[in-house]
Amino acid sequence: MNQTKIIEGVIGTLEAYHRKQKSFNAIFSNEPVMSKTIEVFDNEMLEMVDYVFDLLGIPTEEPESKYDEENWTRNVCTALIKLAAKNEKYVEPAVELIINWERLSDYTTKVETSTWFNYNQLLDEHLTGYKTWHEKQRKKDKEKVKDKIQAK
Repeated sequence: MNQTKIIEGVIGTLEAYHRKQKSFNAIFSNEPVMSKTIEVFDNEMLEMVDYVFDLLGIPTEEPESKYDEENWTRNVCTALIKLAAKNEKYVEPAVELIINWERLSDYTTKVETSTWFNYNQLLDEHLTGYKTWHEKQRKKDKEKVKDKIQAK
């Protein structure tokens, strides 16, 4: 099974889980024990996502210092999966970004450096052509480096 199908399957599973969770919450909203049950299942679903990341080769990162965020790549990928599970239009861009997790920071700099830009907007941009623009910029940068090397 290829990576795209695996990630799409995880997103679909999480989407179905959230649909069932809504009806479960509606029925048992006044039951504190049932609310705790939902919390336990939420954690287990996120563990499933971590297992998929293991399968895809997304590493568990150790923070460089105590102020750095642990598992930054996995946290971003998890956030993208959650958003895609809530909105079907984000499935394709989320899958593309997760598959290219090695370059994830290239795409998320706007999110990381701005308070007004969030992951929904990142997925919207990716969906509407930002990916193409970014790839063109990367090619231009490579050409500049190549030209500098040839000039020497």
